Amino acid sequence: MKIAVDQNIKGAESTFGHHGELSFLEGRAIRNEHLRDTDVLIVRTATAVNETLLRGTPVRFVGSTSIGIDHIDTDWLEHQGVAWANAPGCNADGTAQYTLAIAWLACERLGRPLSDLTAGVIGRGNVGSRVQALFRALGMRVVANDPPLADAGEPDLVSLDDALAQDVVCLHVPLTREGRYPTFRFIGRRELARMGPNSLLINASRGDVVDGDALLGEVRAGRLHAALDVWPGEPRIDPDLRRATTVATPHVAGYSDDGKYEGTRMVYRAFCAAAGLKPQPMAMPTQSPELQIHPGQDPIACALEASCFVQRHDEAMRALAPLDAAERAAGFDRLRRDYPSRRDFAAWQVHCSDSGPARTLARMGFRVLAS
Repeated sequence: MKIAVDQNIKGAESTFGHHGELSFLEGRAIRNEHLRDTDVLIVRTATAVNETLLRGTPVRFVGSTSIGIDHIDTDWLEHQGVAWANAPGCNADGTAQYTLAIAWLACERLGRPLSDLTAGVIGRGNVGSRVQALFRALGMRVVANDPPLADAGEPDLVSLDDALAQDVVCLHVPLTREGRYPTFRFIGRRELARMGPNSLLINASRGDVVDGDALLGEVRAGRLHAALDVWPGEPRIDPDLRRATTVATPHVAGYSDDGKYEGTRMVYRAFCAAAGLKPQPMAMPTQSPELQIHPGQDPIACALEASCFVQRHDEAMRALAPLDAAERAAGFDRLRRDYPSRRDFAAWQVHCSDSGPARTLARMGFRVLAS
């Protein structure tokens, strides 16, 4: 069995490697001619999987180690009898934690303590529900909007306008173009106009859920602020929009080691089920990083910077500015490819002697030890 794997996928050797010959490819560069003798294709969001990619190939299983499926033509796969799987919720903890770190840094730069603000979470699924819990751990008032969940009878949800009226608005929705609640560019001029003056929009879902031109106009006018991890038109993002943002990172919110390995594990188990194979044990990350909070330091800021290092990647994004469009796009992909090891909060041991912040860090999910 021949298995083609995006080169950035963690844990492929210890899972899929038991069942066939692996070939590693650059995800955005995978083409039909690379798959002429391939039985299994394992990708991330960088690869559009559709008839153009797979026509005439022997591929019978497609797995995406990401939570979304907007890059996969599932209707075509099913019509062709090709089994597929994705990994919903695999990186929900990492994405939510990174979102909190983005919000913290953006508000720090804007001179507005995050814990003093209100938040509206749009999309209270695997990620949004965790973001809501993390904001509440800081003592913030948080509301959530999610029409599909409201239709299913989920309580304690608010209208879109109510969510947009908060100081900080976070987007955690899938990218959909059809159905009752399509999200393609659903945050446009009307929705942005509903946001309050000097409010902050954070997007860590999919770039095209926001109308980039409309957002740029609002930010340039000084009415809104934006902190973006995802961008319309990735990897060729609008340099003007990047310059206008308060925080800019290269679509890495879900890039914790824990989330990456879990995504591989979920797709691997689906592959084994489809192929009638027995799954092999998968080694997961085991390192437990430590952080010492010293007197005079801000414990929350220190913990977020150590565990998520948002500022480092914001600086790396802005360093792409002098390059031409093609070089900037390659640089964007390079930042994603070379992203350093990052563990979720639960893996960290934080030494903190200040009891108040220590309790907050524990509510956020860190393992807090008295120093």
